[in-house]
Amino acid sequence: MSERTGGRAAAPDASSPTPPGSARARTGRARMFLGRAGVPAGGVDAFRARADARAGRIWTFLVRAGAAAGRVRRPSAVTAVPAVLALAAGLWDLGGPPLWRDEAATVSAAVRTLPQTAHLLSSVDAVHGLYYALMHVVVGVFGTAEVALRLPSVLAGALAAAGTGALGRALGLPRAGLYGGTLLALMPIFSRYVQEARSYPMTTALAVGVTLLLLRVLRSPTPAALAGYAVALTALAYLNLFAFLIAGAHGVVVVLSRGPLARWACATAASSVAVAPLAWLGSGQGAQVSWIRRPEAADVGRLAVQMFGDLGATTPPRWPGLAPPGPLGVAALTALGVAPLAWGLALLGLALGLVNGIRAARVASPVCPAKVGAGERGGPGEVGVDDPGAAMADVGRLGADRMGAAARGAVAGWRGAGGAGGHAALVRVTVPWLLVPATVLLAASWAAHPVYVFRYVLCCVPAAALLAGAGLAALPTGVAVAALAAWIGLSVPGQLATRGPDGRQDDPRPVLALLASAARPGDGVMFVPAKVRKYVTVYPSVFGRLSDIALARSPEWDGSFAGREVGPRVLAARLAGLRTLWVVGHTGKAGLTGRRLDVVTRAFVPAGRWTSRGMYAERYEARGDPRADAAGARGAAGGTGA
Repeated sequence: MSERTGGRAAAPDASSPTPPGSARARTGRARMFLGRAGVPAGGVDAFRARADARAGRIWTFLVRAGAAAGRVRRPSAVTAVPAVLALAAGLWDLGGPPLWRDEAATVSAAVRTLPQTAHLLSSVDAVHGLYYALMHVVVGVFGTAEVALRLPSVLAGALAAAGTGALGRALGLPRAGLYGGTLLALMPIFSRYVQEARSYPMTTALAVGVTLLLLRVLRSPTPAALAGYAVALTALAYLNLFAFLIAGAHGVVVVLSRGPLARWACATAASSVAVAPLAWLGSGQGAQVSWIRRPEAADVGRLAVQMFGDLGATTPPRWPGLAPPGPLGVAALTALGVAPLAWGLALLGLALGLVNGIRAARVASPVCPAKVGAGERGGPGEVGVDDPGAAMADVGRLGADRMGAAARGAVAGWRGAGGAGGHAALVRVTVPWLLVPATVLLAASWAAHPVYVFRYVLCCVPAAALLAGAGLAALPTGVAVAALAAWIGLSVPGQLATRGPDGRQDDPRPVLALLASAARPGDGVMFVPAKVRKYVTVYPSVFGRLSDIALARSPEWDGSFAGREVGPRVLAARLAGLRTLWVVGHTGKAGLTGRRLDVVTRAFVPAGRWTSRGMYAERYEARGDPRADAAGARGAAGGTGA
C-alpha cells in the first residue's frame, strides 16, 4: 500500500480488483482521457485543483448572491411597518364610500379610447393626462368597480408611507422614519385621499421619492443622480402640475445645506423645460379652477389642521342609534383629533433639530489657537498689536477656518449617520417642504387668481409626519409607545368619518336608489349642470334605462365631460312625448333657469324633490296626467312633494 503525498487518503494497490463505478476507476478513466489529449500524468492533480478552486469561487458567489437577495426580499421594519399599516388602512372598507364627482371624471376619462382621451385633454384636464393614461390601463384590465379604481391609490399610499420611513433612515434617523411613516399611514386625511380614484396619492408617493433623490444629489451629485432627479421631478409635475412647487422647497434645502446649487439648478431647469408644454396647455384651461374661491383666514387654520392629519371638517361621524352631537360635542370632537398631538410632536422635533444644529455648528467651528497679545511681541504663532497687518491677516484666517469648519459640519450632517447632524438635516428638509408649496399657492390665490385647494398640497403631508416622527423618536420608548397609542385612538373618529356617508363631497346613492325604484324605462332625464352627466358612465344600469333628452353630442365625441346639449326648440319637441321627466343635479348649483325652465314648466308640473349630500333629483309630470294633477293639488295645499 502506497500513500499519496499532500494529505490524501491511501490508494489501494494496483493489483487489487477495482469496481467499475468506484472513484479510482473514474480517476483512471479521467487520466486516460487527459493522456490521450496530451496532458501529462502530473497535470491531472493540477487540473483537479483548478476545478476545485473554480467550484469554490462559484459557491462563494452563489452564497453572496443569496444573501443579497435575502436582504432585498426582507425589507427593514423602517419601511415595511408603515407600508403594511398604510395598506391595511387603505383596504379597510375600500368600496364603502361612494364615487364622488371627481372620481366620476376619472371613470369618464379612463373608459375612453386613447384618441378620445387626447381629444378630451386638448380642452379640459390636461394636467391629469398622465393619471388618466395609467387608469385607462387599470380599467381595461380590472374594470370600473370602486375597489379596482381605488386600489392604485392605496398602493401609492403604501409607497408614500414606506418612503417616509426611508427618508428618516437616509437622514440617519431610522426611528424618526419609522414613527413618521406610521403616523402618516394612520392619518385620517391621508386615508381619505388614499381611498379615492384620483392622482393625489400617487403625487404624494412620487414627492417622497423625489425628495429621496434630492438627498442622493446632496451626498453625491453625479450626472446619473442629477438626471434621475430631473426625470422624477418631471413625472411629478405631469401627475400634478402644482406639485412642481416642491422644486422651490428643494432649492431652499440645497441652499441651507450648502449643496451643489449650480448643478441642482441645471437639473431643475431641464425639468422645467420638459414641464413647460403642460403648463402652457393647462394655462389655457383656467375654467377648470374657476370654481375655487379666494381663501380666508379660516382656510389657513383648516390647512394647519389638515396638514397634520385631521380632516379639517366639523361634521362628526354618525353612529347608528345615536343622536348627532350638539355644537359643544362637535367642538370637542374637532379638538380631540390627531392634529393637536401632531403639532406638539412636530414642535418637539423642530426644537430638537434646531438645538442639535446649533450644537453641531459650535463643535464644527473650533477657535484657532493664535493669540492676540496686548502690548507684547510674541514668539512663533503669536501676533502683537505692534503688527496690525499680521493681526488682520490672522483674524481673516480665523474667520476662514470657522466658515470652512461650518461648511464641513453641514456636509457631514448629510453624509453622517444620525446624531445632531441628522436632526438638523431632517429639519432642513421637512420645514421648506411643509411651508413653501402651500405658501406659494395661498399667496397666488390672494394676489391673483384663486388656486388653493388642500388636495393640491397633499404631497406635503409626509413632511409633517416625518417632523412629528422625529419628536416622537426623541421621547423615551415607553412614552413614545403611549403617545402612538393615543394617536391611534384619536384617529378613530376621523377614520370612521371619512368612510361614512359624509366622507365625500357627494353621496349619490340615495338619488340613485330613488331613480332605480321610481323611474320607469323611457322616462326622460336632464342634468344640471351638464357635467353631472359623468355619472352616466359610472352607473349605466340606472341611467341606461332613461332617455337623455337634452344630449346633442356625447361627451366622448365632444371632447368634454358635459357633452353638447340641444337648444330650447329641439328640447321642447323631445319633451312632447314624455310623461315623466327627472332632473338630476348638484346642490349648491343653479337648477333649471331661463328658457330651459320655461320649456319644462310649460309642459310639466313639479311632482317632488329629493336631496342627498351634494346631489338632488327633481321629478316632473306631464300636464294632464293624473299624477300631475295630484302633484298640483299637493302644491296648492302647501305640500312639498319631497
